[in-house]
Amino acid sequence: MSSKPTAPSLKRLLFWVATLLIPILLLLVAEAFLRVIDYGGTAPLFRQEVRFGIPKWVVNANVAQRYFNLPPEMIPEASSDVAFPVNKLPGTVRIFCLGGSTTAGFPFEINANFPFQLQHRLKKAFPNNVIEIVNLGISAVNSFTVLDLLPEILEKQPDGLIIYMGHNEFYGAFGVGSTQSVGSNRTLILTYLAFKKWRIFQLLENVIGQFSNRQKPGETAESLMQAMAARQEIPLYDPAVAQARDNFAANLQEIVRTAKAVNVPVVLSTLVSNLRDHSPFISKFAEKQDETTRNRLNAQLLEAHGLVAAGQLEKAASLLNAIAAVDSVSAKLHFLRGEIALKSGKTDAAFGAFSRARDLDLLRFRAPSFFNDVIRTVAETEQLPLVDLAAVFRAASPEGIPGNNLFLEHLHPNFTGYQLMAQSYAIALRQLNFPRLTPQPPAVDLFGKKDIADILQSFRADSAGVTPLDIEFGNLRNFQLMQRWPFSITPLSIDAYQPVGDSLTKATAIRHLRRETYWDFAHYELAEAYQSAEKMARALREIRAVGIAFPENYVPD
Repeated sequence: MSSKPTAPSLKRLLFWVATLLIPILLLLVAEAFLRVIDYGGTAPLFRQEVRFGIPKWVVNANVAQRYFNLPPEMIPEASSDVAFPVNKLPGTVRIFCLGGSTTAGFPFEINANFPFQLQHRLKKAFPNNVIEIVNLGISAVNSFTVLDLLPEILEKQPDGLIIYMGHNEFYGAFGVGSTQSVGSNRTLILTYLAFKKWRIFQLLENVIGQFSNRQKPGETAESLMQAMAARQEIPLYDPAVAQARDNFAANLQEIVRTAKAVNVPVVLSTLVSNLRDHSPFISKFAEKQDETTRNRLNAQLLEAHGLVAAGQLEKAASLLNAIAAVDSVSAKLHFLRGEIALKSGKTDAAFGAFSRARDLDLLRFRAPSFFNDVIRTVAETEQLPLVDLAAVFRAASPEGIPGNNLFLEHLHPNFTGYQLMAQSYAIALRQLNFPRLTPQPPAVDLFGKKDIADILQSFRADSAGVTPLDIEFGNLRNFQLMQRWPFSITPLSIDAYQPVGDSLTKATAIRHLRRETYWDFAHYELAEAYQSAEKMARALREIRAVGIAFPENYVPD
């Protein structure tokens, strides 16, 4: 027979239940109160706005505030120029491009990024469809941010996702070496992001932040790169590198599976970076070497650098081999080997050495080679199409080694590079039966030799209205980046900037960079200047740029 609980034991049970429930109830009441008074909240990815009489979803420029605990002026912004109709029209093909600063188009804006270039090409090829290529790139974010934003993206009826990301897994928000971090454990980070949606958690975080983030007297403004890099030296075989790889792989796989679960096709892409013309940021010999040995090896490395510059390649190679016999983890050592191999006509060896130099660079703003292996593995496992941009960029580069022909610095493409990306995606989508993309295309490396040849032949055919002023905007912004850490210790003033156009484009670009004029007004102002100088072709070119980018707001005086 079962016995009934005695009165004391029942009271004890009720006491413990109340002890557990009362704190939870108090937290829920506090949460409800904070919501009623509209405290905090999560910046949405999209906000609704009527533009030219049409209700549209507009990308929220401030959405990245979710992920950064930085001064407001340093938090990267999404592009609020990106908008698409709330009511999706019949025949519309809506594709979202996800990633970091390369997807955003840094250092360019509006029309010189690959999503805009891709949209322009697809609109010309498929005039009977409404083509919406939505650029959701945000600087300094990585796979954790993309995963967190994904539910809001999938609510907006995408017909496909293009994903280009991986370089920010170390120093992007929640990267293993980032200042914007709560540790490197993936479960902990995802739990933190879930808690961030609660107002009471935001209140506690803000209170703590008042005491921990006060600027010290005499502190100067940093670049975003410097503000994000907590660990500026991460050796290749450090556990943090494996953690970054594993977090990236798990996040990418979850992103893909979440999209597939609602029948949204995904296209993955391999990563590209500057190998040939970008010396490693930070290069050191192993810490296990004593100071005397390190000093000797550094002196020999400096000597080898001089020998390469003087064209004494055999002597330099011999000296580098002697250094490598003692310690081969110096990124600079492998970069010099790449230069020697390239000058000796050994292009495969040069590519391998430059790649190794990139992988050994202690300051990890470029993803190591095996991140592309992760992307390929996920594509194969999840039966996804892969756009091998790494192969395309090699094919487009002298001796098959990407450098300043396609990049502005360590990893951001120049306009030629962005055009190359756009055409690669355009041909890939056509292979996937665009505009009717199948939900689960077969796993395949989409490009054979003929496809890559077609890309190289056609990628420059149409600039989508980009003018020298647009290139000036980007190059000037990149010039400013290059005057800061980690690129320069002796920054130059803006007066030293050499324009790609003329004095007019430089002056206009400077005014725009200082936020004294909008992008479209800058084009119109330059058009007026050209018209006054009776340079009508140039004037019309500037007006056309605005007409292509903003056909609804095409109102030159």
